[in-house]
Amino acid sequence: MNVLIVDDEPIIRIGLKSLVNWEEHGFRLVGEASDGVEALEHIRREPVDIVITDIRMPKMDGLELMREVKAVQRDVGLLVLSCLDDFAFVKEAMKLGAHDYILKPTMEPDELLAILRTIRTKLEEERQTKRVLAEWREQIQQSGAYRIAEWLRQYVQTGTGQERLEAELFQPGCGVFSIWIEGDPGILPAVDEWPIPHSRAIIKWSDKVWIALCSYEKGVSEKERYDRMFGYAQTVFVRMKETSGPEDDWVVCLGPVIPKLSDFSHALSYHRLQLHERFYGTPERFVVGEPETADDGPLPAAERNDFLRAVSNGNREAAFYWIDVLTGSLKHHKPNVGKLRTFLSEMLGLAFEFARQHNSAPPVEEEFLSVSLDNIRAIPHIDPLCLFVRETARQLWSKPLDDRMTREPSNPFIKKAVRFMREHYNRNIGTVDIADHVKLSRSYLSDLFSKEMGESLTETLTRIRIEEAKRKLRTGEMKVYEIAEAVGFSDPKSFAKTFKRFVGCTPKEFEAREGEGAGRR
Repeated sequence: MNVLIVDDEPIIRIGLKSLVNWEEHGFRLVGEASDGVEALEHIRREPVDIVITDIRMPKMDGLELMREVKAVQRDVGLLVLSCLDDFAFVKEAMKLGAHDYILKPTMEPDELLAILRTIRTKLEEERQTKRVLAEWREQIQQSGAYRIAEWLRQYVQTGTGQERLEAELFQPGCGVFSIWIEGDPGILPAVDEWPIPHSRAIIKWSDKVWIALCSYEKGVSEKERYDRMFGYAQTVFVRMKETSGPEDDWVVCLGPVIPKLSDFSHALSYHRLQLHERFYGTPERFVVGEPETADDGPLPAAERNDFLRAVSNGNREAAFYWIDVLTGSLKHHKPNVGKLRTFLSEMLGLAFEFARQHNSAPPVEEEFLSVSLDNIRAIPHIDPLCLFVRETARQLWSKPLDDRMTREPSNPFIKKAVRFMREHYNRNIGTVDIADHVKLSRSYLSDLFSKEMGESLTETLTRIRIEEAKRKLRTGEMKVYEIAEAVGFSDPKSFAKTFKRFVGCTPKEFEAREGEGAGRR
């Protein structure tokens, strides 16, 4: 490798030239310069691989020289010579692309050779990578990969151009297969940096998706064909691992063989099912298995309606119950992922609005809602998505779950009214009876009560009755109709309907659920 020494001190240049046997170690000194201007003139005359340069020099210092060298020849190794008080300049030099630095006062032959060998290795690796990419660019340009990609997109959209596509993609005795690459736009390399063996076309299907079509020989055995397909897809997988971070979400899917152009739509469906199963199964980054052919399941519309109804009524417990039922249904039925995200976004958007109307102060900020909806669109797997939806649903209220039941009112008339309801909930009492007990008019008491408690007299009485019904259901000692009568309901059907509105399930379902929980405990 050609080496140029640049330093304004002749003694340093002489010392460097005699410090090591350059030729013996595979290096060739091609010249020396006393400043940056002289060095640039030399570089323009003769190729240089490694520049050893001082930082402080007249006319053009080392930092400016490095900037100019990088502009002329990017793949050049830079080794900086520095003194003990040059640390700030050395830091700047490293930012500009210096491979390493060495201190003049302590310079030793072995240290210099070790650094030079490291620089040489890095340069050889970088140049090899560039050669591979250049060959790859030439290959895809010669094969017309860009042109084929445009034709294929047009064929999918309009159905035209079939003959020319088949002539380009399906050479005699060959078919193609697909590789699906999906990830955030920031981590997908440029199309001309994808060294995918035997690719016939690379298509940008969307901002987050590339599809590579690679050729295979129809005459080989099924095992040999699959091994080659797997190897090509694995090349892409390794490339993605090298260029992405541990937190990035991406996936490479090996698709099916495409014997003829009309089978391309089948390949798209194949990949959609792979991604569907990945979303509801194990979120692997390399998907090679054949997906199961299954229809998308239904969206839980009834559970959504029950959840929204509970939110609209300000019923936390019912809302929490229905959001758990809803997320369980999603995991079981596995609906279309795109429709699922839209479904959840719309549902939570409505829930936020209902919660805002029900509370005197907004429970959440607009920014929180916006972030929540963005997360729904971004979370890549069903388990964290369901967890996020459940946690977000619990952000709809700013107060604890049992706030109304545990909070003691400050007004003595309200205290007396609540005490009367707790003592006589099992009787057929109403707002007139409560008002008579506290010696206030019904309208005045109702207005006073709702302002302090945040709900009406009737709602509080019903909550007290339902809480007592839940306590009796947990014991399992009474029938549902007996409990209805015991907590002040004359009609078991009315009791069941009211119970479901407040709790989110029927009394029977509550009793069964609590019984299972007790058994587990």
